[in-house]
Amino acid sequence: MVSTSPTGNIADLKAGELLLPVYVSLRPEGVYINIPRVPPETGLKPFIERLFGNETRFMGLDYSCFMHLLYGSGEASPANPNTPEVRIADGIVRFPPERRALYKGVKIIGGGERAEYLFEPVAIEVASEEPVYGEPGEDGSRAIVGYTRTTHLQPTRLNFDEFIADMWLKGVRFGIDAAAVRQTIESGATTRLDIAVQRDPTSGMDAEIREESDALHRDNSPKILLNGKADLRRFKNRFPQVAKDMPLLRKIPRVLGKQGFRVTGEIIEPPLPADLDLNALAGPGTRIERKGSGEVIVAGMEGFLVFDTRSNHIEVTEKVENRGGISVKTTGDIFLVVDEFVEHGEVQEGRVVEGKHLTFLSPVFGTVQSDHGDILLKSNLSGGRAQSCGGNISIMGHAYNASMEARDGKITVPTAENCTIIGKSVAIEHAVNCEIVAEELHLGAAEGCAIAGKTVRVASSGSRKGKETFITMLVPDFSEFDQHIARIRNDMAATEKIAQAKEEEIRRATAEPEFAKYLSVVATLQSGAIKLTATQQGNWQQMVARFSRPLKELAALEAEKSKLAEKRLAMEQEIAQISRQREDSANGVLCEIGKILGDTGVRKLHSNLGASIFYDLPGHELKVRLRHFGNPGDRIFSDAEGSLNWVCKAPPPPIA
Repeated sequence: MVSTSPTGNIADLKAGELLLPVYVSLRPEGVYINIPRVPPETGLKPFIERLFGNETRFMGLDYSCFMHLLYGSGEASPANPNTPEVRIADGIVRFPPERRALYKGVKIIGGGERAEYLFEPVAIEVASEEPVYGEPGEDGSRAIVGYTRTTHLQPTRLNFDEFIADMWLKGVRFGIDAAAVRQTIESGATTRLDIAVQRDPTSGMDAEIREESDALHRDNSPKILLNGKADLRRFKNRFPQVAKDMPLLRKIPRVLGKQGFRVTGEIIEPPLPADLDLNALAGPGTRIERKGSGEVIVAGMEGFLVFDTRSNHIEVTEKVENRGGISVKTTGDIFLVVDEFVEHGEVQEGRVVEGKHLTFLSPVFGTVQSDHGDILLKSNLSGGRAQSCGGNISIMGHAYNASMEARDGKITVPTAENCTIIGKSVAIEHAVNCEIVAEELHLGAAEGCAIAGKTVRVASSGSRKGKETFITMLVPDFSEFDQHIARIRNDMAATEKIAQAKEEEIRRATAEPEFAKYLSVVATLQSGAIKLTATQQGNWQQMVARFSRPLKELAALEAEKSKLAEKRLAMEQEIAQISRQREDSANGVLCEIGKILGDTGVRKLHSNLGASIFYDLPGHELKVRLRHFGNPGDRIFSDAEGSLNWVCKAPPPPIA
């Protein structure tokens, strides 16, 4: 008897039978795959190729399990938790050519992105034989002399398991929508259907750096003010401080993505996640420790944590050093308590940096403010503002459309254009169209500038686009000194008048004969010229009692007279001191212009407040005040050529 099974064994394998590999078991309850025995280098694909290519197919295929075993897609659960076998189908049966002829060609689109199939009603050719009868015999019966073979088309349905096998042979090996295909086959309708779509690869995860402590975590959330409102310009903790040996960063290894598959079964590799090397991240002040849990960067010293975006280093430094620039995205506004701050990047327009000693290596377009420290700009100040309270400002580049203020310090800048500069001492090589207020100014070339100062030394001055250079000399207001002295002298005169009145009262009191005699005796007794007897002693006590009140009144008058004399002396000393101040106030008030190359004007402004009278003026008002010509009598110089060497001298004080 010939076996009808499509499979056989190696001992008695028949022609056309399929030899099952060792990892496939065909049992009455189904087809099982022993997963551990599947060759890892080839998988199930060689077996499936032979199965479908040998005019055989699965029956009752579990397509989800089928995809899982081939591509890792779908689900596959062991038939018995205690065994590694997975049931994949009910059985293996023949797939005859006449059935395969029912399946049309499939359209693979986009290089395997999807597959399209046209479902239509199908019919299979059925053959039948009809007998051919001969002539009737003597008994009248007709014998069969042959058969006539006829065929006709009989409607039928497609089969899902056949469909899977046929599509495999036609190149569609992954991603068939089993539910949609089954439903379409069941309906028998004519439908064009995307039967399969590719599975895109899933991205992996790049290697990451995880901060090991919340204490060092940069908190870039808005700072909450005391009133409960959020300051959107400032971050909570931009520059964290760390202790020695504190774990800083840990490397989280990368995770590979999952492969995708085209409908042809071709692998779509996911992008390779990025890896990183901690050695390339660890900068000065840190070290790498390799522990059981992985690589960790730890602090090698106590200090401030700095992330250098240019070198991609994490550093621990004694000073705060930032390399990413100051902007609304990177840092927000910065308010520092550290003594020294160094910024390598640009300071964005509108951003504010406040601290003590501040150094900027790139252009500054925002505002930098120092509290009792120095500001150093190694590049340009453009459209920004630099202010130091109690310190100095040094700019090694150029200043454009900017403002600088160091009321108690020195400002140094090579070139300034369209700037407002206020300082105790200012040194500029070349200034164009600037407003400058300084107690002491050293200026190389001035073009179209408005200047106010006490000691002004300019190498050359001239106009700029029709705007002259105008200098306001801050001259002491001697009238204030004179008025003060006059008030003191008036007070002295009043005091002298009171002292004379007291002197007259003393004279009248001592002119009374008996009281004068008493005073004479007192003076004699105090000198020891005479001594009283016992009898005289009694009379003397009576006299003392009699003149005790006049004596007290006289003592009070003498005390008042002495106080008035002391007051007069103090007033005389105050007048002498104010007179010296009056004389000294003119010291150092001078204006030197070496060469006048264009319209230049110089005038006096009498004030004992010095440069402070210009400090808090709005910008427009400052421009107007600095170019005010004043009274004709206050003008010192006005010409377009020559030179100037003017020294202020105190006028003689008014005659008392």
